[in-house]
Amino acid sequence: MATPVTSASIRKAQIPISCHFCNGNKIKWKCEECDIMMCNSCKDNIHERIKSTKDHEVLSFDNVGEDTSASTGVSSEVISSIFNSYTTTVPVHNLLCTDDDIVYILANIPTQEKLIKVKMLKASIRTLMSLDEPIFDIALNKKGNVVFTNVSRVPDSPIRMLLPSGEIKTVLDPKPMRLLALHLNEDNELICGLREEGCPFPIHDFSVRQVVVFGSDYRKKNTFEFDVKRKRLFAYPSRIRTNSQNIIYILDWTDSNHNGKIVAIDRSGFLKFTYYGPNSFEFFRPTSMVVTPSDNIVLCDKENDALLALNSRGTLVAIQIVHEMNIRDPCALCIDSEGFLLIGCVESGNESGKIHAVKMTEKLF
Repeated sequence: MATPVTSASIRKAQIPISCHFCNGNKIKWKCEECDIMMCNSCKDNIHERIKSTKDHEVLSFDNVGEDTSASTGVSSEVISSIFNSYTTTVPVHNLLCTDDDIVYILANIPTQEKLIKVKMLKASIRTLMSLDEPIFDIALNKKGNVVFTNVSRVPDSPIRMLLPSGEIKTVLDPKPMRLLALHLNEDNELICGLREEGCPFPIHDFSVRQVVVFGSDYRKKNTFEFDVKRKRLFAYPSRIRTNSQNIIYILDWTDSNHNGKIVAIDRSGFLKFTYYGPNSFEFFRPTSMVVTPSDNIVLCDKENDALLALNSRGTLVAIQIVHEMNIRDPCALCIDSEGFLLIGCVESGNESGKIHAVKMTEKLF
């Protein structure tokens, strides 16, 4: 496990570096092709307005070799307080919240493979339904039906739907590809991660790793796999979310240890940014993410007991080590109808878990 990062280590003093365009503002971005560093203003008003640089890969400066936490105003708070904490009978590896305060809890280790539908009350959790199934990811359609796909070690991984009656039906089978992450956006489009059959790692030249958009009729609309330089965008899309502008965020595992990165693309497949984690972390192993109403991205990193927040440009704006608040092993995130961030955790021994309902800082929400 990575050495824990303290709040004090995040606030280490750094020497500011100025923007190469205006030579005044602090840098936030680096263009890999131009080899220049830019502030937010010059990136938006100069670099992105030049036709020849439209398809250049621009990285958040947090990812290109220098920790600028102090000089870029990174906060040490993602959440301000814990509203309530609940103990669950299973480890919480994934969470899904509905508008009527129904929560779906997913446990997906061999000794605990099930989907549980619960109602969160003031002092307890009431179980409404339990389904024994090795599920990797879940999403909810406009009719309130749960769609899900199995973990990758299960021979078949079609997208299936759990109806209110308890009936399960297959709605999409991508054979010979295997399904990974699932997400339904506001337009009820289904966005999926896909890979070829076989062992997921190491990745070879013939490996196929895609993010595919299907319409509400399950017909394929868009496929994303490479950037404009034919560089692979994803290794193992494990979670997918979208923001109010339909930018697609992919939590991508890059190896079998779940080291990862966050990839942001628009609907044309243009790479908006790639975020590789804070330089102060020995490992960056994100397991879940949510997008707030203000289009900030909140991530959890179980290895470091950390929550991170990025803005819509991929800049780190807040980082918090949550074991200082007695929140340990955060694996799953969702936002409920009242605006609370729900943090799903795995208790020691993987036999039980916790869900913490917490209040996010106002600037992030």
